[in-house]
Amino acid sequence: MGVPVDALESATLRCDADDDFMLLYISRLLTPAQPLAPGTLPYATVQLDDVIKAIGWYPQNTRQRGDMRERVWQFIKFVSRAHIVGQRTYKQRDSLTGEELDTYMDSPPWMLGGRQREEVPQPSLFDDDKAPLSIEITATPMWTRLTALPDTAQFLPLGEVLGIIPGGKPAGAWARVIGLALSNFWRRHPRESMSGTLKPTRRELLERYTPATGSVIEFLSSPNASRAVQYWAGALRILVECDFVADTGEAAIPYEQQRDTLPLRGWQEDWLNGCVELQPGTAIIEVIKERAKALPIPTVSTRRKRKL
Repeated sequence: MGVPVDALESATLRCDADDDFMLLYISRLLTPAQPLAPGTLPYATVQLDDVIKAIGWYPQNTRQRGDMRERVWQFIKFVSRAHIVGQRTYKQRDSLTGEELDTYMDSPPWMLGGRQREEVPQPSLFDDDKAPLSIEITATPMWTRLTALPDTAQFLPLGEVLGIIPGGKPAGAWARVIGLALSNFWRRHPRESMSGTLKPTRRELLERYTPATGSVIEFLSSPNASRAVQYWAGALRILVECDFVADTGEAAIPYEQQRDTLPLRGWQEDWLNGCVELQPGTAIIEVIKERAKALPIPTVSTRRKRKL
């Protein structure tokens, strides 16, 4: 079914960190536990209520649950229509043959199949867009090649850890996006993240994904900007409590101490651009070590060896 460009753009602008958690959860369901037979693709029957629970949403009544199902359904359809285009920045080789692997992708992650709907007295031919109870999703060949093969699969088990953090209030919503951004850094730079030399800026951790409570940058321009440090410190404590971040560096500095170091006015830009030391906690450190082992070993040129 064709979708107008403005509809896709509108859907993209509405996305926030909760949509990232949906993508992570469903992608995990589509990652096979065992190697696939040649010519086959992984698929899963996704229960929309399971997605709601996995990403930390807690409906209080039937109407809220219906609205949440609709949001999940719109996202699932959006991903099935949107192409992900990209390629690994370094060469990846088959661990057995040594041959270079093709990591280029220009494809939607998944395709939609049969769906289960709530029973209605007289189903209409025009109800097709209503959120179902469940949907069969099949991963596309390109997505499968990058996520299911041991040599190219790269993921951190962050969904299970971050997804249970309630995101309805700023500290929790900020914790979720900080965790997502840190995972992006840690996945790409696992060796530096373990040594403590990887020090992203607050801007890089707060701007990469949009919290469900709204843009951090817009908040810093509001009359309540002074609360940002409180939300930041609270978010880091949440990540420490779930063992996602170690209780060292920036995470160990109390809110009051962080607040008292700031001037009364005009501190926002310098605060955002400040580098912070945040190291992986016990919930994720072992997986980061595995990612470090899987990275290609840097080569040293002959000229460089002579200088050494």
